[in-house]
Amino acid sequence: MTHKHLFNIVLATILATASSMAAADNDAVSSSCATLEFMAKMLAVNATLPANYDNPHQMADMQVSLQELNRLACQPVLLTENTRFSSRYGNGRAVSTDLYDNAWYFPNGQLFVARPGRDTTVYYPNGQVMAFRWALGGQTLYWPNGNPATFSFRTINEAWYYPDGHIITYLAGARDERWFYPFARLDGQVGQEMISSHWGVDGESFQAIVYTQDGRMFMQRERIRGKLVLSENELLDVPGVLLMLTRFYQVPDSAKQFMPGDSSITGAPW
Repeated sequence: MTHKHLFNIVLATILATASSMAAADNDAVSSSCATLEFMAKMLAVNATLPANYDNPHQMADMQVSLQELNRLACQPVLLTENTRFSSRYGNGRAVSTDLYDNAWYFPNGQLFVARPGRDTTVYYPNGQVMAFRWALGGQTLYWPNGNPATFSFRTINEAWYYPDGHIITYLAGARDERWFYPFARLDGQVGQEMISSHWGVDGESFQAIVYTQDGRMFMQRERIRGKLVLSENELLDVPGVLLMLTRFYQVPDSAKQFMPGDSSITGAPW
């Protein structure tokens, strides 16, 4: 083997290794940004449908924190050396000492993730854990107010709960199943008002909320069509589906700032 041939082999190996490492770094950042996007959905749902004791000012502050982290770590098209190592919030706190490999922090100094793209605990800006082992799945997922959203996230056919504890669905990720609103039946019978007993299925019916001129609420049957026709993957993203519903009623939220304008709100980042 000639020296030139050996040199070419070594050079090709080095370039391939560098390319692989760069791809892994980009994947780690993309993973953390997808996690941040999902967190924004969780926070938006909790802010829109709070439990009685939730603090709306704290929810608003947390939304600002997520937006700032998103702006500095996830919105840049290219992570330059300065962006990667030296990004800082307006208060002077560092986002991370290395966005590819080290911890990410919110503006108040609260840890978001210890290492991007790894199986690590994920925190909200108020210090509440969202998930203890995010990459693993099959564990409890928490709302920002600390209440459990589900006891086995990333799992099909598991129950999900609203931030106030009401049931959302008993079978997430499954089409043609029952989904519920977070309030009692309007006819006075026991149980929660149902969104649909065949949620996500084209042509089936769902109960839409309608208000009279004097402010009284009643349910009106409508057909599931268009964007309300959902796949099993979309139905696994329960907070995304809930935000789609609140947007159906023209309730604003901040989660749309974390995703491309042509994307659907549904679709979990895993």
